[in-house]
Amino acid sequence: MSKPWHEMTPEERMADRIAKNREIDQRVSQKMVSGVSKDIPRGRAPKNVLDKFQEIKRTQGMDAAAEFVRQKKA
Repeated sequence: MSKPWHEMTPEERMADRIAKNREIDQRVSQKMVSGVSKDIPRGRAPKNVLDKFQEIKRTQGMDAAAEFVRQKKA
């Protein structure tokens, strides 16, 4: 719209916001389509030591996780 925001009626503000949201959605959709065409594998990365540490800490407690770190250092 050509009017400044403070001069718009509530209906005009709503229409302006909807138009801006549609523009944003269109740009995001275009980026997603172009990103999918690349040969970048999607999904979770393989587990690393930090993931293993977090899993042990969650399931067995902090002491077991600390022991896991000590064993890895040795």
